[in-house]
Parts: sequence; structure tokens; C-alpha cells
Amino acid sequence: MTSQSTSMQYKLCVEYDGTNYFGWQKQKNQITVQETIENALSLLLKERVKILGAGRTDTGVHAINQYCTFRTEKNLPDSAFIFGLNHLLPRDIRIKRVERVPDNFHVILSAKKKTYIYKILNRFEPTALERNRCWHIYGELNLDAMNETANYIIGRKDFRSFRSSLCSRLTTVRTVYESFWEREGDYLIYNITADGFLHNMVRILVGTMVDVGMGKIKPIDFYKILESGDRKRAGKTAPPQGLYLYDVFY
Repeated sequence: MTSQSTSMQYKLCVEYDGTNYFGWQKQKNQITVQETIENALSLLLKERVKILGAGRTDTGVHAINQYCTFRTEKNLPDSAFIFGLNHLLPRDIRIKRVERVPDNFHVILSAKKKTYIYKILNRFEPTALERNRCWHIYGELNLDAMNETANYIIGRKDFRSFRSSLCSRLTTVRTVYESFWEREGDYLIYNITADGFLHNMVRILVGTMVDVGMGKIKPIDFYKILESGDRKRAGKTAPPQGLYLYDVFY
């Protein structure tokens, strides 16, 4: 009597430029990152494969380290997955790593925290090469004031003021471990690490901090917006092309 084969769970680490995609999550009549990877996997393994991602990214948002899992009975070497998938995928999606993970690993529920970064090009001249990968702001921004503001959200806070009207999460309380701005040449880069995020949370935070950097509001006004729980008092949602899912920690 032969033993029946069982499927194995694999985790992929994926990098992508979200410019040409309608976000991560599969949607009808739209090109998405999830569906593109599923199609490549199905072609490689010659079976229908579904993947589960660590989180959704919106239209135009990028990922440096996004993770997803899938199951298959085929036992291929890691190099075959990486080279095979990258051969089948478009050049704006790349598989960086693959590993087999235990059956009890859950790409969403097993995540302890995530880091996003947001890039602002802060100079007079716009950019041709990076136009889909940053937010261009030509007016001077006060980095010190923006960093003072960023400190207000560290800890366990209610982020009702900084979520979109489409957000369906039952709780708006999140724990932020790191929140700071740094300058790299002409770029201002925002770093935020938390145990979870609400829909558009990072982009609304950035949009409101830019108001502080421009002198439209003061850092203490940002704190009052946070305490108010009122989205209408916060700033505009920063454009998607400056946002990157930087990493997920397990």
C-alpha cells in the first residue's frame, strides 16, 4: 500500500513595483499582483495555485518585502521556484526568496509587526526616473517639526483620525513601535513600524505630517487631531506612489 502524498506550504518573499497594478488583492477585470503571481505559479507547477498575502497594498503602492504562502504537492528545489517564477513573471515583480514553512504558519496571523516607508522628493525640480516611486513636494519642509509630530503616535493609540472611510476594521487601536523621518539627499523618508495598519493609515499620517512640515498646522495640532478621532480634521491622503511595504516580521 503506497502512502498518499501530502501538500507542503511554501512562503515567498516578493518585491514589486505597483505602478502597473490595481493593488495586491485579486479583483475582477483588473490586473493585480496576487493574480499575476498565481498565474505564474499555476503555469510553473501545472496545477491551479492560490496564494495568501501578508497584507494588501493599494493601486500604485510598492513592496520591498511582501510575503505570501501557497500549497503544493510538488517538491521543487528553492532555486527552481525562484528562477522559474522570475522567468514567468513580468519584470516589475520579482521573487527574492522561497522557503518551506510549517502547516501552522499563517502569513497574516503569524506576523508580529510590519514596517512601511514613505518617500518624498523635496526639491524644486521634479524627477523623471522616480516619478512613480515618490511624492514630489517642491516647497521647503521642516524635518524637525515633522519628527516631533511623528513621536506623538509611538505607543498604543487609537488611529480613527487616520483611516479611510472604506476601512472595515473593527478596532482602530494599533501599537506603533517606530515612527520617524530621515533625510537622504533630496529625499525625506518616513519609517513606521506597527503591529498592524488601517486602510490608508500611513498615507493619511504622511499627508497630515506634511501639513506640519509646511507650517500649515503645528505639531500640537497634530496631537489634537489624533485625540479627536475625526478623519475630517486630518490632512489629505498622500499619493500612493511614495508608499512601500518595507518588511513583515514573524
